[in-house]
Amino acid sequence: MGALTIAFDTTIVGALALPWVLLVIHLFFFKGENRLGDVVEWVKTEQMQAVSGVLLFAMAYTLGCAVSRIAQDFFNDDDLHFQVGLQQFRMGTTEDRIIASVYCRFSHNHLLPSDMEIPEVRDKLATFEKQKTAGLCQHTLSWTQRHLYEKGDDDLIGTAGDLFSIQENALLFKGQDPTLRLRQLHDQIMVLRGAAFNGVVGLSLCLFAWCGQLRRQKPESRRRFAFALVPLVYLAVALLAIVHHVQERYPSDPPYMEFTILLLGLVGAWLVWKNPAEHAPKESGKSETGESGAGKQFWQPKRSPQLVLVSALLTATAILGWWSTEVFYSEQVIYSYDSQVTATTPKDTTASRKNTQDQN
Repeated sequence: MGALTIAFDTTIVGALALPWVLLVIHLFFFKGENRLGDVVEWVKTEQMQAVSGVLLFAMAYTLGCAVSRIAQDFFNDDDLHFQVGLQQFRMGTTEDRIIASVYCRFSHNHLLPSDMEIPEVRDKLATFEKQKTAGLCQHTLSWTQRHLYEKGDDDLIGTAGDLFSIQENALLFKGQDPTLRLRQLHDQIMVLRGAAFNGVVGLSLCLFAWCGQLRRQKPESRRRFAFALVPLVYLAVALLAIVHHVQERYPSDPPYMEFTILLLGLVGAWLVWKNPAEHAPKESGKSETGESGAGKQFWQPKRSPQLVLVSALLTATAILGWWSTEVFYSEQVIYSYDSQVTATTPKDTTASRKNTQDQN
């Protein structure tokens, strides 16, 4: 049953990736999606619905597996940071930083047990308390911080991540029924994170198509140079992340986020700088009503601003949904683990722990 659930979630993520796959076909093969209608008609004529359904499911599942893994690294990568004088800029809402912020808040409320744990958890909690005392909790989710960057700044994040993984695995090993709620929240994180990644890709493609369209419509305007900077921003971010990845990570750690941003930057450079519409075949048929093919029906140039706006709204919604679910899931893991430890602890030990917390 658990395997079917994982396959279902992965398939949903893959299905949500199909719109930007179709957009890639449209942008790079010049109305190539028009042939999709012929494929659908052939499937109906040859009565191949069952076979096509299996192939579509296999494609969605394979695409979902790749997107899920890349999205997990994409939203949990600390390679994007740079220094301007004494001001440090970085990604503030990675998965590990969100988890660390939850542990910091729970630590202030004395909800983390410290005297009844297994040695591994007890040691991690002691280390976390020392790092919290040093003031590292104050800037957990900050995008900027006024001091020189040091690798030791991420120690609190790493300790919280290790502690969370130990407690999460200890709960999941209890079986599916006792942790059904946790597993449902974990599945929601997987789907929302994949949807957010698909939204980022789709938004980028729509933005590149719009910038390319504006450059072609206003060749004499000076604003066309501002549109040309959009792919350059992607390439600069990718270069910065690659440099930090090589300097700060092990060679065995694949650069998923860096590869994604670099690929999007190259796609944007081709769409905006190379002006691919000049090499596209001329369209035939009705050009305004969109009856001549699926390309004119779904991807008319005049709809580019609307596509950018809708993509941005959906992407922001998915990111906020993933963020809030990540926080709620972390809280439930801490609550569940604490309740399991308390339930298996003698009463005198529990009373002693309560008195210690009251004194603090």
